Amino acid sequence: MERLISEDVKLHDKMTKRGRSHYVESWNSKAKKFINSCICCGKSGYSPTIEDAGFIKDNPEHKAILYELKKTLSPLPLDALGRCPDCAKLLNE
Repeated sequence: MERLISEDVKLHDKMTKRGRSHYVESWNSKAKKFINSCICCGKSGYSPTIEDAGFIKDNPEHKAILYELKKTLSPLPLDALGRCPDCAKLLNE
């Protein structure tokens, strides 16, 4: 019997796993400075500042960084204390 896989399901290979990228980990460690981590819950995501139009124009290498981070992570804005919006909302109540 043949196994059918929906096109909507994203298959992960050795180069890209959920929330991790071999490109970021090994080949381009400069991309790590654009990854935000919440100090409360530890959630990781990319800095929303990389979505600015000037980010790619400044450096051609930034285009590859933007593509790889958007492929593996979601945007995660942090407040001045390093908290994600969910943790900040809970802790401010």
